[in-house]
Amino acid sequence: MSTLVRVVVTSILSILMLSCDFSMNFGEGVDGNRNVVTQERTISNDFESIKVSQGLDLYITQSNDVSINVEADENLHDLIMTETENGVLRIYTTENIRRAASRRVNLNIVDISAIKATSGSDVYSTNTIDVDELELNCTSGADIRLDVNTTTLNCHSTSGSDIKLTGTTKTLIAEATSGSDIEASGLKAETSKVKATSGADISVNTSKELTARATSGADIRYSGSPEKVDKSDSSSGSVRGN
Repeated sequence: MSTLVRVVVTSILSILMLSCDFSMNFGEGVDGNRNVVTQERTISNDFESIKVSQGLDLYITQSNDVSINVEADENLHDLIMTETENGVLRIYTTENIRRAASRRVNLNIVDISAIKATSGSDVYSTNTIDVDELELNCTSGADIRLDVNTTTLNCHSTSGSDIKLTGTTKTLIAEATSGSDIEASGLKAETSKVKATSGADISVNTSKELTARATSGADIRYSGSPEKVDKSDSSSGSVRGN
């Protein structure tokens, strides 16, 4: 990322995050009582995707059964929602949580097709997520950290969010914009199709074929010695092998 573009993007994101931080920490909201308890919950197992938001921490484990529990300050449990609607498991809060000893949700899944993280939430896998196709969307300062084994992995990151991936996939499709990062050098892919713009960064590890487009101060780095490389960059964008 060029120095000028990095400064501009960082300044814009700092203003946005400062505004968000003011709302979260100095506006109306609820503080946890520091007494962390675990609550087992019952949810429908007919969801195909997950959406987590509002600063919650989600830990996903692939297993033989679906289950969920919440580890949070005792007075916050009624504010943390875990509900399914139209095939989506939504994990969110009904009020702003300003400070808490814990805001962790532990989810066991059998299968999943899409995960979306937004508004400062974090998503982690505790084991390898083994599915055919998986779509990841990360925005507004959220983070996703997953170990995966997929045939097709589609990732989109924007607005200062970060995605970090390890594992294997046959095809990686990734797009990052607005100062976000997709760190996939630990993910072994056969084919990667990636696009970065507006000060974003992407790193990939590809063995057979790479298609890469970088523009507006974005950086794409690749490793794995791909057999075929189709790359282009413009407007201070950069595509380089490691």
